[in-house]
Amino acid sequence: MDNLSSLYLVQMIERYHIYSVLELAGHLPYNVMDVISEATRLGYSFDNLMQDPNRVMIVKK
Repeated sequence: MDNLSSLYLVQMIERYHIYSVLELAGHLPYNVMDVISEATRLGYSFDNLMQDPNRVMIVKK
């Protein structure tokens, strides 16, 4: 993920409180797995990670 998209991802989580990985991926030109990978790199944790990837929620940093 490029730096601008990464910054936008953090802004959507921190400022706009969007926690659904599926919704976040809809705002970015990346798929759900790319968003999970980048959010993990940024230090975020997840809920429902071992179930359906489309239902994964970011829970904390």
